[in-house]
Amino acid sequence: MFDSLSPRQRSIVFEKSGKFVVRACPGSGKTYTVAARLAHRMSNWNSPNMGIAVLSFTNVAWKEVGRKLNDNSGSVVSYPHYLGTIDSFINKYIFLPFGHLIMECNKRPILVGEPHGTWSGGNYGRDYDQYFDCTSLNINADIISTTTDMTKFHFGWKNNIDGSGNKHVKNIRNVKEKFWKLGYATQADANYFSLKILEQYPNISRSIAIRFPEMIIDEAQDTSEIQMSIIDQLIENGLENITLVGDPDQAIFEWNNARPNLFTDKFNEWIENSIILNENRRSSQKICNATAQLAYFDNPSTSITETVKDFEHIPEIIVYDPANIQATLDYFLELCGKHEVEVNHDNVAVIFRSKSIQNLIYKQPDFIKEPWLVGKKFVKDLAKGKYMAVNGDSREAFRLIERAVYKGQNYRNYCSQYELEQWISKKGLINHRKEIHRIIEMLPEPTGSIKSWVLRANTELIANGVTLQLRIDEDSSECTFDQIFKAVTDKDAIFRLGTVHTVKGETFESVLLILKEKGAKGRLYRTMLTQNYKTIDDEELRIAYVGMTRPRKLLVIAVPNELNKSAWENRLLLR
Repeated sequence: MFDSLSPRQRSIVFEKSGKFVVRACPGSGKTYTVAARLAHRMSNWNSPNMGIAVLSFTNVAWKEVGRKLNDNSGSVVSYPHYLGTIDSFINKYIFLPFGHLIMECNKRPILVGEPHGTWSGGNYGRDYDQYFDCTSLNINADIISTTTDMTKFHFGWKNNIDGSGNKHVKNIRNVKEKFWKLGYATQADANYFSLKILEQYPNISRSIAIRFPEMIIDEAQDTSEIQMSIIDQLIENGLENITLVGDPDQAIFEWNNARPNLFTDKFNEWIENSIILNENRRSSQKICNATAQLAYFDNPSTSITETVKDFEHIPEIIVYDPANIQATLDYFLELCGKHEVEVNHDNVAVIFRSKSIQNLIYKQPDFIKEPWLVGKKFVKDLAKGKYMAVNGDSREAFRLIERAVYKGQNYRNYCSQYELEQWISKKGLINHRKEIHRIIEMLPEPTGSIKSWVLRANTELIANGVTLQLRIDEDSSECTFDQIFKAVTDKDAIFRLGTVHTVKGETFESVLLILKEKGAKGRLYRTMLTQNYKTIDDEELRIAYVGMTRPRKLLVIAVPNELNKSAWENRLLLR
């Protein structure tokens, strides 16, 4: 596993200790480096009850570390070590055992909302209970939204003239406090309360620092202010060996309160012991040179893979016609053929910032009002579960439908794992599985409109003695399954199709990145480009940068008009 490491990677794996930051360019092999350091440290570990905690920010990311570790060294992470997400670590060692100390509830807390399950709170359209899962507290204890979809709320978030929160925000705070006392918390709540636990009970920080005397945090540019403060609490209470690995140019989770400047601050604070990885094992030098014009790094990364580094294709900027997006796709696929790139899901990706681009490709309307009623959100899980079952994801379909049945039959806002297990225990596991599979089978095929499906589903459920009543918003019920769920399970395209966020960390031979005139926050790309904005200045440029750094050989950026084409070409030095 160690033979292919560069001198700088070898320094990280074999020599570094204490507190340091690894600032890594795209394609630098940072995940491999993390796995190699873990393999080396584990092979020399002599403490049976103390371990290394290796954390990342998504399940995909930590599983990739585990896969590289196992594939290249044959090792797996087991006690006393820990490999998982930073949220799962916080939950296991801080929030779940100690959350009741802060929340004023008399039981072990229950995590609700995504990714732990669908929250179905509320009984009517403007019931504030429905907002429990999409709000939380920032580090200053202010109520904030934790969703980018502000249309979820029936009010605006503007503060009063004196700066205080408006009555709606105060009502949400009351809802939050009500459910906290009942033991419910979202993941964002859990992180906030965990920080408060460590601040008020330093012995807990000290015990964690003893249990895990070494931590490696991958994708650390995605750390929120609260998460970084948790790390600081552990450092203040004895954690001496911590490695932060990441790239602030690729911080694209501001909607989840990620703050890339926190990573940069730590790099500067620990600069004497920190290191930069600027060798690119993924992309051609021409792609490296172009993308460097947006990046924080002073110089382009150096392409070092022999089969790729001198690839002749210069990144292209082309103009697409929204009325004929297929012509752009055809051009891109012809280019792949010309350069002998086989078109499949592993090699070729068409990615975008805005889901409206996907709607262009599939000829779907830009805005679809979903038909789910407050207090009846379990209907969405039933519909989505059936759609996923038909499209091949039977495991996720079963998970969605069993929880939907529990909530629908028991009139509950949420189905916790404990509640689910109690429910299953009463029926018996075999009977439970038979019942859920029977319901999956009896639900109609997910075709036509949601409205017609609900009518058919109710007829089938009643005829088979299943006590579930499905209702939706009649005013928005003509939408179809494909319009709402196609992005979740689409396998029709011959290439990979998705948002930039869904392909972060992945590598393709060829990428077509389709951009609109403006980013999601309304700022014109050409303004940012002509005013010499860098990735550090705006998340929209970071999102574009992540998309642009996915390919090994072919990069094509499609923009909506000649003004944008000129701005991108000038900025990326492609003229």
